[in-house]
Formats: sequence, C-alpha cells, structure tokens
Amino acid sequence: MKRTYNLLGYLLLGIAAYAFVNANNTDLQATAPVAEEQTQSTPNRHTITLVLSQLSDLKVEEGQRINVGDIISDRTSERTKLQTKRQRLEAAIAKAKLPLNALKPVPQPKFQTELASLKQAQFNLDAIVKQINNFDEKLHFKDPWHVQVFESEKVQKLADLKRKELEASINVEKAIASLDEAKLNYQKQQYEHSIKVSDYQTLMQKQQEQVNSLQTQLDTVDDELDKLTSVYSPYRGKIRRVKILGQNERSITAEVTLDIRDGK
Repeated sequence: MKRTYNLLGYLLLGIAAYAFVNANNTDLQATAPVAEEQTQSTPNRHTITLVLSQLSDLKVEEGQRINVGDIISDRTSERTKLQTKRQRLEAAIAKAKLPLNALKPVPQPKFQTELASLKQAQFNLDAIVKQINNFDEKLHFKDPWHVQVFESEKVQKLADLKRKELEASINVEKAIASLDEAKLNYQKQQYEHSIKVSDYQTLMQKQQEQVNSLQTQLDTVDDELDKLTSVYSPYRGKIRRVKILGQNERSITAEVTLDIRDGK
C-alpha cells in the first residue's frame, strides 16, 4: 500500500514538472521579438527634382491640387533670355556672312598712247636723219669754203635740219621716258593690288573665323534651349511639399512631392 502511494507521488511530481516546463516554454515564446515584414505597396507619393533659374519658374505651391499634364515648372525667364540671345546671334551671323566688296583686277595696259607717241617721235627723227644724210651726200665732195660762200642757203638748211634732229631726238627720249613711266605705274598698281589681295584674304579668313565663333555660340544656345523643357505632372494629386535643396550662382534645385492619394 505504501508502495502504491509512493508511485502515485512520483506520478504527480512528474506531471507537475511537465506542467512547469511547458509553462516556461509558453512564456519564452510570448516574450521573444517578432521580425517586421517588408511589403511592396503602391507608392502614394511622387517626388520630382527640379532645376530652376529663379523661384518664379516654379508654377506650383504647397497645398495646390493639380491634374495630369499641368505645368510644375517652366524656366520662362531663362528661355526668353536665350531666345533673345539666339536672335542676336542669328542677326550677327547673317551680317558676318555678307560678301565683301570684290577686288577689281588691275587692267592690263596696252600703252597705246605712249607707244603711239614714241612711234611718231621716232618717225619724225628718222625723216630728219634721212634728209640730213641726203644733204651730206651732196656736200661731202665739195670744198667747204666754196660751200660756205656759194651754197650758204643749203648750209643754213642743213643747220636747221641738225637743230630739228636734236629736237626730234629729245622728243624720242621723252616718249621713251613716258612709256617707262607708264610701265612703272603699272608695276606699282600691281604691287598695291597684291597687298590688297593679301588684306582681302586675311579679312575673309577673319570673317570665316567670326562666323564659326558665332555659330558655335548659337549651337550652345540651342543646346541650352533644348534642356529648358517644361516639367509636367505625371499624376493627379496634391502638392504636399516644396523643398529647396540647394542654390548656386546660376540655378536653384528644388524638390516637389506630390501626394497621389489626394488625386484618387
């Protein structure tokens, strides 16, 4: 009987121990931390980062309701400045491309006047020389004293011919000098024209360099205009926040947060 009580006691003790252990395990499970579950949900907000020239380029404000396609920012002032600059550059390019005054070539001289004068002077001289030669042939074999006494008129005429020969020779020399001067003037004109041609080529080169420089500036302005696109709202909603992220000498960086839930 006593043994039965002892077995019953051991049985109760085992049940109690099991209950105690089970209770402790339950407490441990209740107090252990539970990991947070990450879920992918539909975003309720949309953030847009903007680059502005000035605050007036921002076309929305906090609390404003907007629809799809409404303008959020438009750099109007910057676009106006660039368009004005573009017009000035186009006008400058058009002016720079105007053709230069064409250089007229130096006309090829024929020296007709000078050659005609020389020809006439030489003809006159030859005629006088011929007359003198004829006189010399007639008087060459005669006694000089006889000639001076009895043929004084012929002697006087020969003297006149000699004087005319001298004048004719001077005229020939003058005609030759005039022809040489005309040729020298032509060479001078050619030299001056060569300088003008060199200056003209330099001017054309500078003109082309100016056109290239202006065209480069115009291309830069066009690139900047292409970058100045307006920003439109991709969703319907409410402007939750407008935040200035930073600023430098040329631009302002802003962030616009759109609450999409208010647009549904």
